[in-house]
Amino acid sequence: MRKMNWSPECKTGFDEIDSQHRLLFAISNELLDIENPVRQQDEIKYLLHHLLDYTTIHFKTEEEYFQKHNYPSYKEHKQRHEEILLEIKNTIKNSKSMTELKNNLDTMLDKWIKIHVLIEDKKFSTWAESKNIIQKQS
Repeated sequence: MRKMNWSPECKTGFDEIDSQHRLLFAISNELLDIENPVRQQDEIKYLLHHLLDYTTIHFKTEEEYFQKHNYPSYKEHKQRHEEILLEIKNTIKNSKSMTELKNNLDTMLDKWIKIHVLIEDKKFSTWAESKNIIQKQS
């Protein structure tokens, strides 16, 4: 599967959130790099545990920023966070083999990064720029 590449278009303008996104990309890339899911089961399990824990921490951080700045789409974005965590858990639970799990994760992580970070989180960034909370992204 294709790697998740961090680029300037991924930046939100909030250093803490951007740093966390970079780490989420790194964890995702470690999962994507697994070539033999059957032989690398322990690695997959470790990385999944790390992904779930860190994603939970990251979402909490984002939600604190939303509340601090009175982001009007806070409830919708928080709901999406809950859906993503459930999607990860369901992918783990419903995959019938390590190979299927790996394939499902590849698809889910690609979609999640593209939609959540590049579209949904950028909405917060754009809103924050419009309120002069952060400087316009260059």
